[in-house]
Amino acid sequence: MDDRRSTPRIVIELRHLDLGEMACGRCSDTGENLLNVISELGGEHVLDDVEVEVRNILLPPNRADESNIVLINGIPLEEILGEKMGSAGCGVCSDFCGEQVLHYSRGILSAIPREVLREAILRVLMGERAG
Repeated sequence: MDDRRSTPRIVIELRHLDLGEMACGRCSDTGENLLNVISELGGEHVLDDVEVEVRNILLPPNRADESNIVLINGIPLEEILGEKMGSAGCGVCSDFCGEQVLHYSRGILSAIPREVLREAILRVLMGERAG
């Protein structure tokens, strides 16, 4: 009988509009922030023995309301952090979605910043390791 615990697994999904060659700065910034946080956590050995999968989900215009959303193990950031989502204008994709922004306790955010992503990942990771 094998008593080893299974390796914790975190699946991080970044959803954003597929605008072809036109780039949305806020979604690009969120993606860059996410990769930086994963790299930092890896460098700090927080992700040792953790399976991390990042999924880049391109959305068609009819699903624009899901743009700039991050889910970790299928749970939206706002649920993990106990925060709410709202919307505001975006120069590139506001014609489609009005831009999703996070109403975080520290203010209204456009691109999801590193500290928010880090906090959410750490919360999920603590739950995975405890479970």
